[in-house]
Amino acid sequence: MRKKVSRRDFARTSASLVAGVAVTLPSGALAKSPSVGTSAAAEGATVARRRRVVRTEPGFGYGGDPASGVSEFRDSIGLAHAQPAAPAQTAPEIVRGWQVGTTIPAEYYTDEKRFVNDERVIAADFWLMVDHVSRIPAPGDYFVFEFGRGDSVIVLRNTARELKAFHNVCRHRGSRLCRHEDDPAPKDTRLSVKQLGASGNSPVFRCPYHAWTYDMDGLLISAPNGMPADFEMSKNGLIPCHVRTAGGFIFLNLSQGEAPDFDGVIDPSRTPQNWRTVCDEYGTEQLKVGARSRYLVNANWKLVLENFHECYHCGPAHRSLVKAHPFWDGTMSAEQRERLAQQLEPFIPAQARRRAGQGGMGAGLGGGILNVGFATGSLDGKPVAPLLPTKKEYTHRQRVASTAWALGCIQCYDDYVAVVRHTPRGVTATDVEIFWLINPNAKEGRDYQPERVKALWDITEREDRWIVENNQHGIRSGAYMSGRYATTEGGPSRFVQWYMKEVVQETQS
Repeated sequence: MRKKVSRRDFARTSASLVAGVAVTLPSGALAKSPSVGTSAAAEGATVARRRRVVRTEPGFGYGGDPASGVSEFRDSIGLAHAQPAAPAQTAPEIVRGWQVGTTIPAEYYTDEKRFVNDERVIAADFWLMVDHVSRIPAPGDYFVFEFGRGDSVIVLRNTARELKAFHNVCRHRGSRLCRHEDDPAPKDTRLSVKQLGASGNSPVFRCPYHAWTYDMDGLLISAPNGMPADFEMSKNGLIPCHVRTAGGFIFLNLSQGEAPDFDGVIDPSRTPQNWRTVCDEYGTEQLKVGARSRYLVNANWKLVLENFHECYHCGPAHRSLVKAHPFWDGTMSAEQRERLAQQLEPFIPAQARRRAGQGGMGAGLGGGILNVGFATGSLDGKPVAPLLPTKKEYTHRQRVASTAWALGCIQCYDDYVAVVRHTPRGVTATDVEIFWLINPNAKEGRDYQPERVKALWDITEREDRWIVENNQHGIRSGAYMSGRYATTEGGPSRFVQWYMKEVVQETQS
């Protein structure tokens, strides 16, 4: 009986065949021997390129998807507790025993084998936002990005000031060239072994095991005597990683083959709130990192993103956040929301004002309106840094943009940009990092204090880490079963539909 092959695997296999033929056959061989197999392989490569566009909803910010019911809370639309029209009575869609509109079975949050599949799909099909170009401004500057259970990438600026990325794996026997952030160097000074850290500046990368040495273009430039006579240095350079930039942000794709589409991820035509447009508005490419924090969350990456995609929890869990963003608080009454909307009318954009005439001022509010008396996203509403260079005054608003279900997300205010990175590391381990971009001319201590810049989103993430880890504990219980999402949890509902259909069903069919 022949094993069933999914469309995704067929496309990848076909693409690999094309790549392999191009490398191993003599020049012109394909032209001399056209065949049905060759045509099928070429068609498979085309399918692979077409399919490897991650089908996600763009524009996610904290709290969820503007197109879903959760926008009642997150995007200041002001339609408090509006009930959607009753759906047509149809048979519920079932995918591998899971019903659309409910949370997914526990195994997808706890089973190591499920995570292995998740890791493979993300590495191949996603562009991961990893940092800002200001982190490595000079030739020789580098940092290490970690993904999944073992992937590690060195991101650097070479002598020509070009951005490069290489897998952090020596071509000899696989040792890491650079340590990871959680793997500090031993303090025993008697040890002979020397190894580069997780970031710094170096003209070369030397393996601590056998001293194979690579330059900033990944070329092997030194290997101790003893290699076979037919060993070719030029064929043993570091394995490159796909790297792109947009708005001053560095993106990586860990695929070993052709990278997926990039422009469609950062600049989707179906929404004005895309990464490139928002970055241009806030001038993110020219900004600098004013503060940085890393949060290790002991929970599955899907639980982290489900929480990020809804504000059903914001009122109960984030007192400071809803003080700055009151429309994210689902506990407000309709009357309270309408009164607040009237107070905030001067800050409503013209386009939203036109919509307001159709359903009350609350219905016309645009995304990201801050509370009365709040100039920015801070604990007290007061500015925390100088205005960004593209801003002339405080607008009382915030804008967001994200890529790939908010694995990377920017929350933009007039005086800073909070950049959130979610990175799966294990079945119950997720790295969350936030770095705060500020005016490049701002001086620490004089113009800003890092702790004040961080305050609002730092406390929000610490609260999220608590509730998400608690969620992971509950899912381990034998009493856990799939539950229905609320009407205001459209973000996570859409996310798990994508996951079950595109990651589980499509890759394991």
